[in-house]
Amino acid sequence: MDVGGTHVLVVDDMADVADSTVELLALWGYDAIACYDGVSALESAQISRPDAVLLDLAMPGMDGFQFASLFRELPGCRSAPIIAMSGYSTPVCRENARAVGIKQFLVKPVHAEQLKEFLAWEIEPLAKSYRSPAQTKWPWLMLAREPALV
Repeated sequence: MDVGGTHVLVVDDMADVADSTVELLALWGYDAIACYDGVSALESAQISRPDAVLLDLAMPGMDGFQFASLFRELPGCRSAPIIAMSGYSTPVCRENARAVGIKQFLVKPVHAEQLKEFLAWEIEPLAKSYRSPAQTKWPWLMLAREPALV
């Protein structure tokens, strides 16, 4: 899949996690940037209008739920997929994520190939004609919502 020009915003308060995720995305051809808190991520999103967001939920100050809710209100950001990458995966956490528009939920530590598949699933429209990543290589993974099959 050609992802050139696809802009991904990585939001995680752990700089090493955010930076290594950006480096991995760059290797795959994505244009990715890291922000280490919700406030700076919102400022960046207002300028860059990301195509997708990889989001940690447990951050000091503005957490991922607050960020997602405010991000959805930004012009041009309403439909950009948000993929949560979090160590928290309780049913309540997943329900709260769904309520603020988080499309997918990956539990840390996230495997690189798992992230690649889920990101491609959310960004590549043609992928929607195939089975979701959860139905193929990651059947044990619980999604915030199962992608609709075309």
